[in-house]
Amino acid sequence: MRVLVSVCLLVLVSDGGLAKDNGSGDRNAPQTQGEGKVSLGSSRIVKLAEEEDCREDVRRTCKDVRNNFAILECLQNERRDLHEVISDKCNHLLWGYKMNLTRSGRIEEMAREVCDSELDRYTDCQQSGTGDAAPGHTISCMTEKLNDIKDERCRQYLLRLAAIVFSDYRLIRFMVEDCHDEIDSLQCGRVRGSGMGPDESRGTHSQGHTIECLTKNSRNLGPQCQKQILRLAELQADDFHLDRPLFFACRDDREKFCENIRSGEGRVYKCLMKNKMERGMSKECSEQLTRRQQLTVQDYRVSRGFVRACRAAIAKHQCRRGSSDDTHQVKLSKILLCLENALRKGEVIDGGCREEMLEHRRQLLADHHLSPSLIVACQEELEQCGGGIETGGRTLHCLMKHARSRKRVSPACWHELESVVKETDAGEDWRVDPVLHEACLPMVETACKDVRGGNARVMRCLMRHLTSPEMPSACEAALLEIQYFVSRDWKLDPQLHAACLNDSTRLCHAKRDWTEATQNSNNPQRGAQVLPCLFRHAYHPQDNLRLDPNCLQEVQRVMHERAAFVDLHPEIESACMESLAKYCSKNTGPREEMTCLQDNLEKLEGECKEAVRKYTEVEAKDTKLNSKLTIHCAQAISQMCSDVGQTSDEDDSIMDCLIRHKNVEAMRALPKCRAEIEHFQLLALKDYTFSPKFKEACQKDVAALCSHPKPKNKADVVECLSSAVREAIQSQTSHQVSRACRQQLRQQLVQRHENIQLDPHLMNGCQADIEAYCSKVKKGKGAVLECLRTHRSQLTPSCHKLVFVREQEELQDPGTDVVLITACKQMKQLYCHDRDSEDLLYCLRDNKDQPNFDGNCRIVVVRRLVEQTTDARLDPQLLQFCRKDLGKFCSHKFERLNTSFTELNGILAECLREQLPSRKLSNPCRKKVLSLTRSAALNYKMDPVLMQKCREDMKVLCIDETEGHMEECLKLALEQGRVKEEDCRVHLANMIQSQRADIQSDPLLNRACGVDDNKYCANKEEGYHLACLLDVLDRNPQGLLAECRETLRRRREMYNTAIKVTNIASIGELVGHVSRSSERTYLLLVLASAVGIIFIGGLFCGRATKRYKLLKDR
Repeated sequence: MRVLVSVCLLVLVSDGGLAKDNGSGDRNAPQTQGEGKVSLGSSRIVKLAEEEDCREDVRRTCKDVRNNFAILECLQNERRDLHEVISDKCNHLLWGYKMNLTRSGRIEEMAREVCDSELDRYTDCQQSGTGDAAPGHTISCMTEKLNDIKDERCRQYLLRLAAIVFSDYRLIRFMVEDCHDEIDSLQCGRVRGSGMGPDESRGTHSQGHTIECLTKNSRNLGPQCQKQILRLAELQADDFHLDRPLFFACRDDREKFCENIRSGEGRVYKCLMKNKMERGMSKECSEQLTRRQQLTVQDYRVSRGFVRACRAAIAKHQCRRGSSDDTHQVKLSKILLCLENALRKGEVIDGGCREEMLEHRRQLLADHHLSPSLIVACQEELEQCGGGIETGGRTLHCLMKHARSRKRVSPACWHELESVVKETDAGEDWRVDPVLHEACLPMVETACKDVRGGNARVMRCLMRHLTSPEMPSACEAALLEIQYFVSRDWKLDPQLHAACLNDSTRLCHAKRDWTEATQNSNNPQRGAQVLPCLFRHAYHPQDNLRLDPNCLQEVQRVMHERAAFVDLHPEIESACMESLAKYCSKNTGPREEMTCLQDNLEKLEGECKEAVRKYTEVEAKDTKLNSKLTIHCAQAISQMCSDVGQTSDEDDSIMDCLIRHKNVEAMRALPKCRAEIEHFQLLALKDYTFSPKFKEACQKDVAALCSHPKPKNKADVVECLSSAVREAIQSQTSHQVSRACRQQLRQQLVQRHENIQLDPHLMNGCQADIEAYCSKVKKGKGAVLECLRTHRSQLTPSCHKLVFVREQEELQDPGTDVVLITACKQMKQLYCHDRDSEDLLYCLRDNKDQPNFDGNCRIVVVRRLVEQTTDARLDPQLLQFCRKDLGKFCSHKFERLNTSFTELNGILAECLREQLPSRKLSNPCRKKVLSLTRSAALNYKMDPVLMQKCREDMKVLCIDETEGHMEECLKLALEQGRVKEEDCRVHLANMIQSQRADIQSDPLLNRACGVDDNKYCANKEEGYHLACLLDVLDRNPQGLLAECRETLRRRREMYNTAIKVTNIASIGELVGHVSRSSERTYLLLVLASAVGIIFIGGLFCGRATKRYKLLKDR
């Protein structure tokens, strides 16, 4: 290096080629007026420190005056506006000296000696033998190839000269010729000859301003001038000293921020760029760095570090495809997109190159001035962001915020914002975005400290913690602004793109090339189309149309991260803009907009309704899409549903589990979780497809049974299917509803019986009754429905009908009875764990008298048994065992099942009970009726006819009697003649006679005579035991136990009394009996029909007899 510097100094000192004009009139010397004329080619050696025109200026300004080069370097680096420091004469002298230096033959001879090996490589830089080349051709040509010079001696020699050359555009080859018009039109300086007139004297050493001016307006230059400027910037890329305006503007900043950075190979540039946004950076330096960055955006080769680090990758992946080697306008964005595409394809790119890519992406996001097209397209929007004066990425984020808040952003501005996000690949690395980096650094250092940067790993971590209390609001805002644009191009999520590339092209017609863009917003390449398409296939019923497991995992991950924000679901936001403004203007928090749209689903129209419906349908399968439920129910899921897998095969199993456990004790401590579960249940009422298992199991049944009229919501579907099931049970015909559907229907019935809000038909039909009788009852756990059942007799007719239907549902399938299931959970496990849901009540009935049977459960069971006796439709066993008998003996009453919409108050059971003494009933029916008779004897409430007809007598005669003794009290009162109500007397008499059918139907007699029955009548046929005991009483009364003997005698007297009551002794009693009968209308109709038939028969017979008499008389 010392040898090289000595050579350069020798040239500069020994032969500057500059002499004072001696009046020789040399025609090749540029002339100036006045003193200090200079000529080129004079033989006199010039020493700048001793020249009269510069002596004082040099000594005042420079400490080192040993040789011309030291002086020249001192003056060059003194300050940018040197003309204010030295005189015009000295300015003129220095200009002439530099011109001679770059164009003299001696300097080029020295260059050929130092750079002989390089000149052999670049023959176009050699002087031709004819001497036709312009002066300074070799120096100028070699300087242009500075970045390609490999010989270090030659390179250093040229760098020394370059500091002089780049200080004045008139010293640069072709600059004057190619940029003549632009310099004039843009007013970037004067274009004159290389002479020095008085009018040019002030601008000599400030001609660097001309280059700076052209650089700032590089996008407005002609092709040739633009080429010169970009090439010049490329040549300056090696050392910041060569960019004179930047050098002067950033000298102090270099000392402040990059003091220990050695110049060369673009290192100082890179250091200054990294510190551009620091508060201590001077405005002048920042502006000059921005100018240089703008040139880099136009031509990537302006960045020395980027070119050096990525040269191999650029060549390997043909990123300059379509551009020749000497093209000086290959945009940085094109190279970045090409290299990003290679990374997305799994290609390996050197770490140094990736670091340079990261740095340049960061620069593009940090300063919107580097995107001139964005500035043009977003002029109005920038005014709303303070005129765009903020840097550090804040202006870009302001524009993103406007776009995300649905303020008017022009399509052109939107497109440019989208382009910036894609060019910088902002979704790939959080460090790219300075605003995001600054806002989220504390969160990353705590929540994501173990996560490596790149490949969107940190971004994923931040998205997972988006709704956590620790998330800073500034970080959340910046993250969502970036994600807003990332969500609109699925390719900007690198992990999603890598996992789903094959599925996206196979199922969604996406393009495989990451860099390929389209202007058609409806093209599936856009994220607004591809991701929803993948999402729809995530749970597709056909295996060949489902996603690959890796892709499915990534799609679920993305949807989970974006679940709380409608604006991260572009397919919903774009379709629902009007609806969001109309219904949800006050609901703008996380998850609130989506919840609002779902709550107003029935009011939505067209594409918006369909988009929200599809999303909700998938949300029902994947509870993690419901961010509030995921947060508030995290503890419940871990405690109660930890063994439930969340896979596509198990659909909504997590939600099913939560619903099943909604009323358990542990849920009391989680009111928000319970509220979210119930909100989902209410939402699911809007469409039965929001219950995936129900939809899957019942889709065909709904199409077959519920198409006329078409159901409007899930409540209509449940009502339709439930009605079909009830009819099948009532008619004892085969089910039209499939078994799988019935199983899922049971779950839906459980939900609507549990909470009145989940039963809109009942809630609307019974609103007045609920306010009148159940207003203080807390909703949930079946409490409101239970309240309505206890006030059955007081309900309005319309409400009574609905409640009766709910009773049918629960008593035909007790598994849907929330109150029963809740009260008898343990008893079910203890006694009925192996019984079907339909048989649960009968099982509990059979075991309710066990010593360890739960008291609360027994109360509910008895209550249900009492309700069951009010109508045969509430007792499936009665219909099953006695259908033929009902049709045979009670047909006129049995037909009322098809016309009555409320309870028949036990008239069918009473009709069957009256047939017991005659032993005409079939054996299964007889057993069932005997069981009912015995139950009624033990609990009078299980005899609804008795409750109705003997109500007043019970209040007077048996007011203090318990349930088990009420019937016996009334029978004794009948025997004693104290029963006043005739209807009650007749009913009691019929009941006494029916109990003669079997000793088992009379609990008191059975208890008193059980031992004697086993002793004397064990071999008797069922139904003949009482007759056997009465026979023993007549033949051998002493053989019976005293209690049994006395009980049998009382019963015989009671039977006699009953016979007297039921026997009709006169016409008056017959009329009274008919008038009191519940079937009096039917009996009167039969009587009228009989009288009519007799009358018509009489008329016919009378006329026939008269005619016969007339014939006889003849």
